[in-house]
Amino acid sequence: MKEWEGVREQYKEFKPVEQSQPWFKVYDIGKNILAIYEPYHFQEVISYLIKGEDKALLWDTGLGIGDMKKCVEELWDKEVIVVNSHHHFDHIGSNWQFDEVNIFDHEEMIKAVTVPLADSYVGPEYAEDQFSDEAPIKEHTYEFKPVNYVTFKEGKVFDLGNRSFRVIHTPGHAKDEIMLVSDEEKLLFTGDEYYPAPMYCFENTFDTYIEVMDDLAKKYSDYTLVTSHNEPYRHGSIFIDIAKGFKEIAEGKKEPKCEMRNGEREWFVFDTFSVIKKK
Repeated sequence: MKEWEGVREQYKEFKPVEQSQPWFKVYDIGKNILAIYEPYHFQEVISYLIKGEDKALLWDTGLGIGDMKKCVEELWDKEVIVVNSHHHFDHIGSNWQFDEVNIFDHEEMIKAVTVPLADSYVGPEYAEDQFSDEAPIKEHTYEFKPVNYVTFKEGKVFDLGNRSFRVIHTPGHAKDEIMLVSDEEKLLFTGDEYYPAPMYCFENTFDTYIEVMDDLAKKYSDYTLVTSHNEPYRHGSIFIDIAKGFKEIAEGKKEPKCEMRNGEREWFVFDTFSVIKKK
């Protein structure tokens, strides 16, 4: 068994939801949210079906390995709004299956749905060693397919009938990274800006990530966070720890645990989070 395999503890709290594909595991995590989890790949990405009275919002479309559209249709029989959190391959893999995808109006996001990813980049991400020993599917070939998309700006509100979610731009993990927030419910879908695993800061400056985390700590530290990898829930108080830790790194008060990629990256480990950044 690979180091990352196994049932994560938090899923034991949730009710499994039946659907027909062994690639996915779907859980009712409460708050009218279904977590569509892909546990058999190293990324352990989670897409979410956020249910409203009139519509549901699909937050990301996953790795593109299982049939995401079929899964969603088995879970919901009304209109679905598809929204991407950012442009990375593990969040947009099944975009092409849907009639329309809503994307943030940013050059990185637009490029991802109009230009094929390089085989040298995406190929290793679907190699056999990225799959669990227990995976029902152990190989996948990435294939780019055209996507019908519409763009939106920061502040866009997605109305699902009895609940709505507002877009905030949080460029740290990726320049086009966004979050979805419901102030009424104190819910924040974090995308990859934060998740319970080593966070990556390769595509943007660390100073930008610091600014974003400081702002999140001030505004959303009492919200419930819904993250896009590994496990669904964390408490917003983690932003306070991260903002403080990031400043310690910037001020040279924290030593890296180790260097990676021949010294190109550094891994900083704290009690409640860790981050890998460009040196």
